Amino acid sequence: MQAYFGDRIPYAQRGTALAVTEVAWSMSFIIGVPVVGFLIDTFGWSAPFPFFTLLGLVIFFVIWRIVPGKDPHHELTNNSRAGYNAVFTSTPALAGISIAMWASAGNELVNVIFGVWLEDSFGLRIAALAGASALIGISELSGEGLVAFTTDRLGKPLALTLGLAGNALASILLPFIGQTQTGALIGLFLFYITFEYVMVSHIPMMTELVPSARATMLSLNVTGHSIGRALGAFLAAIIYQRYGFMFVALTAVLFNAAGLLALRRMQKG
Repeated sequence: MQAYFGDRIPYAQRGTALAVTEVAWSMSFIIGVPVVGFLIDTFGWSAPFPFFTLLGLVIFFVIWRIVPGKDPHHELTNNSRAGYNAVFTSTPALAGISIAMWASAGNELVNVIFGVWLEDSFGLRIAALAGASALIGISELSGEGLVAFTTDRLGKPLALTLGLAGNALASILLPFIGQTQTGALIGLFLFYITFEYVMVSHIPMMTELVPSARATMLSLNVTGHSIGRALGAFLAAIIYQRYGFMFVALTAVLFNAAGLLALRRMQKG
């Protein structure tokens, strides 16, 4: 989908267009997660899965009906090796993928642990945690709005720099202002709005690094996200159980710093 937009929307307006598509992600937190929390709390952990199946079938039908079978913008080719070579031989492309990895790793550290942290600190249960997730969705929706209004005007690299620095600052603040339940929720709001600003500013920039292999570039970018999430999820519980939430937040700061270094390397390339 991102490659499809990248082929058709001028780079100067691409940040706004892709930010609009990311609204679906935040709305799943605002609406979907509280509903899932209610179903689990009321009927048990397996209750949401029949609804997921039904929604999946509906989405399959909608996509089947509206997506064209042929794309006149491109002729299909089987030369996927050339696409991979173009990406893996491009230093800016590899640096851009590593930004996705580092930023996602830092986010996942907090993302995996914040529910346990809130429960350990304030005794919040499933329904309340679902409410916290709705707050996160609102923060992500706000981040997408900021991207839509600012990223194309500021320029993608500057916007990404501001987002990474802001997320590092939010990570530092989180354990300090999180001494109360209200402070913890405010801290999570700041953490997720800055992370969403990073992610949604990053995507349009990645669409233009290797235009000749745009879909390959973006799929490998998602691979970078996935590796980062796996790394963050692996480290989160270990760090939290051994050292506490403060060190989880500090590790997130280090990952954001690595993302800033990768951005600098990408710009040099």
